Amino acid sequence: MSGPDAREPSASAGAAGLRPIADFALWLIPPLLCCAVYWPGLWAWFQADDFAWLALRLDVHDWHSLMRALFAPMAQGTIRPLSERAFFLVFESLFGLNALPFRICVFLTQCANLTLLAAVTRRLTGSRAAGFWAAVLWAVNSSLVSSMVWSSVFNQVLCAFFLLGAFWFLLRYVETGRKSDYLWQWALFLLGFGALEVNVVYPGLAAAYTFLLARKRFRATLPLFIPSAAFTLVHGMVAPAHAAGPYALHFDRALPGTFVTYWQWALISEYPSTSFYGRMEFGLFAILTVALLAFAAIRALHRDWIPSFCLAWFVIVLAPVLPLRDHVSNYYLTLPAIGLAVLGAYALVRTWRQPMLCKLAAVTAAAAYMTVMVRFDRTLTPWWARRSRAVERMVLGVARGHQLHPDKAIVLDGVDSQLFWAGIFHHPFRLYGVANVYLTPGSEAHIEAHDATGQVSDFILPNGPAVYAAKGDRLVVYRVGSKRLKAITSSFEQAAIAGPTPVVPRKVDAGNPLMGYLLGPEWYPPENGARWMPRRATLRIGGSGSASERLYVEGFLPVVQLPQPPISLRVTVDNVDLPETSIQLGENRFSVAFPLPNEAVGKREHLIGLEVGRTSHYGTDVRELGLNFGTFEIR
Repeated sequence: MSGPDAREPSASAGAAGLRPIADFALWLIPPLLCCAVYWPGLWAWFQADDFAWLALRLDVHDWHSLMRALFAPMAQGTIRPLSERAFFLVFESLFGLNALPFRICVFLTQCANLTLLAAVTRRLTGSRAAGFWAAVLWAVNSSLVSSMVWSSVFNQVLCAFFLLGAFWFLLRYVETGRKSDYLWQWALFLLGFGALEVNVVYPGLAAAYTFLLARKRFRATLPLFIPSAAFTLVHGMVAPAHAAGPYALHFDRALPGTFVTYWQWALISEYPSTSFYGRMEFGLFAILTVALLAFAAIRALHRDWIPSFCLAWFVIVLAPVLPLRDHVSNYYLTLPAIGLAVLGAYALVRTWRQPMLCKLAAVTAAAAYMTVMVRFDRTLTPWWARRSRAVERMVLGVARGHQLHPDKAIVLDGVDSQLFWAGIFHHPFRLYGVANVYLTPGSEAHIEAHDATGQVSDFILPNGPAVYAAKGDRLVVYRVGSKRLKAITSSFEQAAIAGPTPVVPRKVDAGNPLMGYLLGPEWYPPENGARWMPRRATLRIGGSGSASERLYVEGFLPVVQLPQPPISLRVTVDNVDLPETSIQLGENRFSVAFPLPNEAVGKREHLIGLEVGRTSHYGTDVRELGLNFGTFEIR
């Protein structure tokens, strides 16, 4: 493949006796290094997206719902039945909310990946040392931090297993021509579609390798493009690309800049220091860039195409995420960094045969790279782990509070940005059967806004409902601390009672029991975060301050088996009729905006009247049901 000059010389008889021990050490050290560097990640708890996948079990009741949980597009339209759906469903069914088995699975899979990478590099370069160094260089790369501490990023780790495994069998097939190796490559390649969408690039990797280094096998890789094309087509049909937001694709002039950013992160980590060491790191970035590209160019002049293939690996695997201009993330480098790890290892081994000065330069560059990366790894991994443990303390504290006060809502004070975005925003409490959890009024001042992700205000209990609930002894309040939750209900109630008259909120959540005092007596009790009305209903809402503001109404629709005509909805504001609208059945939810009458501007609160054109019965429910409302908001 790379020529006989890339092979290691044969060993003497004495050295041959030590080879098994040395060889075993070469296989063992990279996984041990990985465990040592990312050790805090083994003890991390759940955080962020983990709670969405853990909650899948709540929707699985039969075979049909299981298939939906495994294959329905979710989370930005992704379909990853193995790395996310099955992973969380199986492990939670076996171990509950004990995170350790999840983490052990991630670590074992990554150890297998490092062993696979060492084996692939050995076969690719003919060098045991290159295999060892490729695994080491990849193990410390900072792109692995998220994967080794956050269970939701298991998709990167599992996809790496399938990509490396398929490529390993391709290398065997190139050497042996055995049909079984070719079929095993296909099996792992097809399984990779269940791990991550980036798996579609594998045919490009196989074609690039065979074209550069095994031309006679090139045609055998072409059928691999058929499943990738079919997957891309079907995925685009069932989960269309986002037109806006952080996951929208942008094929514009930002692509080169995004590529350079990823290249920099792959060589010197995502967060270079701003001190003197930071300037040294950028110098290292320039040196590594020039050295790797020069090495690839020199080897190409000698018709050694291994470095060129390594660069192609980085570009090909990175290509699918480059258009995500507004979602540049370090963990997207987990798979592309494999190519640079093999390139760096091959360069290190080749340079070791050169004069002493070249050896010294290569060793210094490798040591500097590993120092920068390990410094980053050892800083960020404990941070991620501590954050997850803080989320665990908060969630378990709320679950305990619910056991002590099952009939009361729980309000949290002192929640910061980390706890909110890593925990509360993803509704972790429902895993323990706790529904009514809110933040104290004013909490948004301490939480960084991420409007593209979600609204902090959706989780805040407005001042008015908080005061009424406190006076009615319908809530308990806890302050989040570094070790445990502290009950502060008495002080909160005293402050609420002694405070000014509460203001009617401009956003009314009909499904929130604490806002029931704003609704007329005709409403039915709340169900699953929403509330049904009969034919007519009323509610109070905070006043409008501008003629440009509108009344936004959102609700949920029942699943209907047969086509039904739309339901007319008539709305009044302070007895002034608004334009009538029709709600079309068949969708999961509805959202309607109404202009406000001019005479409503400047009032402190409004009386909203609702009337539907007809009521219905659904299933065995004997009530006269109009529409099922979620929120009303003036903005």
